[in-house]
Amino acid sequence: MEIGVITNPNSRKNRNRPDRADRLRRIVGDLGEVHTTSSIESIKPVLREFLRKRARFWVADGGDGALHWMLRMGMEVLQEDEFLGQGPSASRALPMTLPTKGGTIDFVANNVGIEGDAEGILATLRRNVERNTHIEETEVDSMVIDGVQVIDGAEVPFRTYGFASAAGGVGQRFYAKYYDHPDPSPRTIMKVIANTVVSAPIALSPLSRLPLGAWTSYAKDMFEPTSCRVTLDGMKLPGDRFTGVHIASMSINLGNVLRFFGKADQPGLMNAIVGTPSPWGIIRNLPRMARGEEMRGRNVLDRPCREMQMEATGDDLLAPIIDGEFYRDVKKLAFRVGPRVRIPKVVAPKAA
Repeated sequence: MEIGVITNPNSRKNRNRPDRADRLRRIVGDLGEVHTTSSIESIKPVLREFLRKRARFWVADGGDGALHWMLRMGMEVLQEDEFLGQGPSASRALPMTLPTKGGTIDFVANNVGIEGDAEGILATLRRNVERNTHIEETEVDSMVIDGVQVIDGAEVPFRTYGFASAAGGVGQRFYAKYYDHPDPSPRTIMKVIANTVVSAPIALSPLSRLPLGAWTSYAKDMFEPTSCRVTLDGMKLPGDRFTGVHIASMSINLGNVLRFFGKADQPGLMNAIVGTPSPWGIIRNLPRMARGEEMRGRNVLDRPCREMQMEATGDDLLAPIIDGEFYRDVKKLAFRVGPRVRIPKVVAPKAA
């Protein structure tokens, strides 16, 4: 088997497409298999079968979140006794993994130059495999993330993998508002930014006491600090309330609107953007965010690193967002440079 595809029928883009898996099966044909995974728990059994059948390509039908869960579940399966030491195609190294886009941001696919829609990308991959055409691949750093969640009062350790995290502060608040929208898209990014900037003179001043509806709280909610301790490469940062805690192992482009983490494109390094800038200091950096330039200002660090740790200090636990996926009730997090992930660069031809 060459190509193994997983598709989530409950994802936002597939809910009204009951024939999704059948359409993908027609594209893959006899070169692979397509499996529906309606829950996180259903991913591992499918990936085990992909490993047993030596699938060269693992395809996640979706965006950053779909790739995130394939990566996490795949790394866990590879540690199982059955798959240790059985040769390069079933060892600790993942097969080539491919996001097909179709998510709300798709920063991983955009970073490595994947182009086209899901059907076009999969059809191009199948065609290249069938013709034995060379498929260019890109290796990117991931992050390995060790955390502790509080579940029913007990502290439960977990490990996951990812490429970018809005772990606290303004980035985490932004994603919360973004995903709250019924149709998250680049237009939604612009709307959240505009609402924040327009409401700031009211929400961040005594005018917030006036009966002006959502305008009195929107920007205040966005810039609410996260109570935590942060350590960067062994250096404890001053303070215990941060208006921004963000980290990534690759540069990201949010809908061609905002760009961050350019320093993460150096192999072996992550890029942390952490600090306690004021709301107005963050707003002044918006042009730099649009151009993908380094964040500047008092009390903000935008620097490469190899490790970042954070721990909740207040009554509220952390709710980091990793590759667009919420992790709730988290007490501690440690980010380190993780394994390099091989991603095939598939460019589907543009529709006529």
